[in-house]
Amino acid sequence: MKKDRLVITISDVKSTKSYNVSKIIKKVLVWTVLIVIAVVGISFFTISNLTKSVNTLSNDRENLSKQNDLFSSQISNKMRQIKELGTQLEEIEEIIGINKNDTTTLIQRATLAKLTSTQKSYMLQTIPNNCPMKECIITSKFGWRQHPITRQKQFHKGLDLRAARRTNIYSTADGVVRYIQDKNEGALGRSVIISHNFGFETMFAHLRFVDVKIGDIVRKGQLIARSGNSGRSNGPHLHYEVRHASKVLDPNYFIRWNMKNYEEIFEKQRRVEWESLVKMISNQNHKMGQQL
Repeated sequence: MKKDRLVITISDVKSTKSYNVSKIIKKVLVWTVLIVIAVVGISFFTISNLTKSVNTLSNDRENLSKQNDLFSSQISNKMRQIKELGTQLEEIEEIIGINKNDTTTLIQRATLAKLTSTQKSYMLQTIPNNCPMKECIITSKFGWRQHPITRQKQFHKGLDLRAARRTNIYSTADGVVRYIQDKNEGALGRSVIISHNFGFETMFAHLRFVDVKIGDIVRKGQLIARSGNSGRSNGPHLHYEVRHASKVLDPNYFIRWNMKNYEEIFEKQRRVEWESLVKMISNQNHKMGQQL
């Protein structure tokens, strides 16, 4: 037998067979087996490391996602705090304005005495008065209160009046429609602002329908909208504001104002320069009378 050959004998119960295998082939087979084992081992090690890396990346991603949620929440809280601070600053300015302007000198009795019934009727036609609905039941007053939804202390710039959905809303004085929000957006939802004579304005909010458009000239008692529950509201009602020269006024005095208690508003609502206003109206009507 040659030295470079290997004899492999295989025996069973029936016979015995011998095979000659070259030592070179043997070495090739051995090295092949070793290489396969090495490749499998390296592959297993690599896959194991990759699995660990994937798990690590997955954990890092989950941690980053949690941090992102945390940062988003913190940013939202900061934005809410900034908004609340802005609202509080605005409310403080309103309160400062109230404290500053409530000391306005009372209208002189002589000035009131000069008003004719025609002039009084003219003022009641062009300055907001009476209820914007057929019946006024106040559910939330003008001034500081706890907001029914946010539960935060907040300055309420108008009155909340009880109103079922689709209740007719009427203009409380002659005027021009200055602003309309006909979409259910923001805290006040659908709303209308009407400009009246002598710097007065009225706002109607949380509406369901708006029956006028910007630029419309409206008369006192004209249908302008229907009540609803739009905006940030916990139930159907009407939010009603009265303003004068950017100052918010207590609408309750204007709702009660009529010919029978005509002079009461001049004493109760002292954020308006009634003395100058009434004199101007008197002179204006006097000149018109002379021209006629």
